[in-house]
Amino acid sequence: MANGKLSGYICLSIKTMTSIFVGNGGSEFFSPNGVPVIPGSSIRGMVKNIFKIVTCGAMRSDKEDSDFNDKHLYFRAMAAKKGGDVKKCYLRQAYTSRVKKENVQAGFLIHNKVENQYYMVYTIVKEMKGRAAEVNAKSPSIYWENSGVTTYTGPMKGGRNPKSHYTIHELPNWSQKVLVEQEVVEAYKTDETRKGVDIFTSPYCKRNGEAVDFTGDSEIDFVAPCFFMEENGHIGHFGYGRFYRIPYRQSIGMAVPKGLQTDTIDYTDAIFGRKELWGSRLSFENAVCTSGRAAQENLAYARILSNPKPTSFQLYLKQDDPTQIMHWDSNGARIRGYKMYWHKRMSWKNQEQKDSTMCPHPIHPVKSGQVFKSRIRFERLSRDELGALLKVFEFAQKDKDICFKIGQGKSIGLGSIRVEAMLKLDGDSYYKQLFDDSGQWHTAETSADFSKYVAEFEEKLKSGLSKEDYHRYQIAQGELSHMLDWKNTTRPDWENKTTAMSINDPEKPFQYRWVLPTARKV
Repeated sequence: MANGKLSGYICLSIKTMTSIFVGNGGSEFFSPNGVPVIPGSSIRGMVKNIFKIVTCGAMRSDKEDSDFNDKHLYFRAMAAKKGGDVKKCYLRQAYTSRVKKENVQAGFLIHNKVENQYYMVYTIVKEMKGRAAEVNAKSPSIYWENSGVTTYTGPMKGGRNPKSHYTIHELPNWSQKVLVEQEVVEAYKTDETRKGVDIFTSPYCKRNGEAVDFTGDSEIDFVAPCFFMEENGHIGHFGYGRFYRIPYRQSIGMAVPKGLQTDTIDYTDAIFGRKELWGSRLSFENAVCTSGRAAQENLAYARILSNPKPTSFQLYLKQDDPTQIMHWDSNGARIRGYKMYWHKRMSWKNQEQKDSTMCPHPIHPVKSGQVFKSRIRFERLSRDELGALLKVFEFAQKDKDICFKIGQGKSIGLGSIRVEAMLKLDGDSYYKQLFDDSGQWHTAETSADFSKYVAEFEEKLKSGLSKEDYHRYQIAQGELSHMLDWKNTTRPDWENKTTAMSINDPEKPFQYRWVLPTARKV
């Protein structure tokens, strides 16, 4: 103890309630010495996630340690037909209010390799009609000719919805070009949900020598016909066909309350550190199995895991009115909070034939019922800082059925653990001698109670929040406890209540954009 600051350990006993898997980049569990251990970095991530919630921490898009990726998402399902689902039509209206036929212009996207800049070259486009008897295009394609460039955005015959129109871009004056800002290009490239033709990876476009021959300019190493729109005096977006997908005007960060994006030092910064400014006062040890070697499941393929889809705004944004679904460009759009997963007793294994693209290799999880030991070393924490850290574990101190999630596969039932914590503080003689009277390492640690430190943190938190904000904080903590409650897994029909939505569901939850209910409603 120095100048009123506290140092010591939080000793952790971790029991696996379900199978858990922390990978090493392949099939095997993390085993640096040939023996499976839960890495300290995974424990740190788990603790930090809950810590940010219980301390009302900042939510930032820092490159070094981001809570969210602040980017512009792209519209999906913007072509919903009138008279269809009201939620899709609401998005369709938002799309058509910006994309009008008279506002969409034709051009060629080019890249100048000397300047390393993209430009748009204006041109004239002809709208052509065609059917199967006239046009033989069976897929999206581009035909480069001396008279112009013919573009088919899809098959002109066969398939479910053959196209009835195609376009011809006339050859332009290559000197009439406008800069396409790099952030517009990056927004297009990082659109992870794009399907169909991607201009930059398309085999239909001309590159290098072919681009030079077509444009007659030795500095041009890429050229592609496309459509685009100007917004606020700049080229705001572009796409392959006339009615292409456009980005939302508002980025993800604009739905995060400004107060959460503050640069003010919060508890997380103070304790866990900021890489570019100062180090952490916490150290997380690997968790080692008490039986020597943790029992593992047989190698098996897991149920297919897909990537998060933040374009599903009905899941990621707060929705107060089911008839007026908030999307990323809605006034007052607000994120729901931190993403978490329910505890489940379901089988994580994929009983069907594996899909090598979605599940490239089997995994070797640690079985349920295994016990691991670990420690968190803390240095020079104030009483309320220590209380904030202990608040993470106090949930489980009060209710033994409160469990956490760690590792991969959380959405398919993996990763549930029960954590018991014990506080040990350094004694006054901790730094005064190296060995004790028997010649052993001198520890001078004393066990201590959680409650007084947690109480000091809660008092400081309460004094810093308004009465209304503190009430909302308590509601949020109740929701968090409910999400962490292992007893939920014994509720009737729990697996069906918490199952992931399926594209094969006859009720079509994706198409009708079912709103994600709150934890209490589930």
